[in-house]
Amino acid sequence: MKIKAMTATFGKLERARLEPGPGLNLIHAPNEGGKSTWAAFWRAMLYGIDTRDRDKKGYLADKNRYQPWSGAPMEGEIILEFEGRDITVRRGPRGNTPFGSFSAVYTGTQEPVPGLTAARCGELLTGVGAEVFARSAFLGDGNLSLTTAPELERRIAALVSSGQEDVSFSQAMGRLKEWKNRRQVNRSVGEIPKLEGELAQVRARLAELEEVAGQAAALEAERAGLERR
Repeated sequence: MKIKAMTATFGKLERARLEPGPGLNLIHAPNEGGKSTWAAFWRAMLYGIDTRDRDKKGYLADKNRYQPWSGAPMEGEIILEFEGRDITVRRGPRGNTPFGSFSAVYTGTQEPVPGLTAARCGELLTGVGAEVFARSAFLGDGNLSLTTAPELERRIAALVSSGQEDVSFSQAMGRLKEWKNRRQVNRSVGEIPKLEGELAQVRARLAELEEVAGQAAALEAERAGLERR
């Protein structure tokens, strides 16, 4: 995935536009310049806004924290390249729900991107769920507390044990045992014994054909001898 442009009405950003260049991009700005707001906007465009989150003492839920300062509705657009095609993702208000509306189309068309829904957008584009994204690729303003993230822990453990983040060691061993049993251990239904039986039948048939061919050759020789007489 490659981000080409982002347009945001989000927090202090008012129809602000950001166009990352090729390679690594660094946003350099003074305090309150919008750096963390752009990061939060990117996360919200991927995974949406949790409208069930509530304000607490010393904490504002994102739906309130990033309400546009101008009073305009919270909305945004991202143009990105994914699997060789440009995609335009838009989120905006639906009634009183911030980012309640969603669309994902191939850029320049009205053709929806199959499978790219509001609920699955972030996971499909990044390969991880919202929790893993928040604990790995995303470091929000003041969000450096060390708390557990079961999905991230599971992925790390799987990566260490099997080399694949989505397959644990126990899952890999289970698959290998299943394949082994299916192929050889169970003599009644295993694939290898089945193939060995079929091969034995073919060999027996070949032996029969060779015997018939020998008989045919003998008869042909006998016929030729009779004709010479």
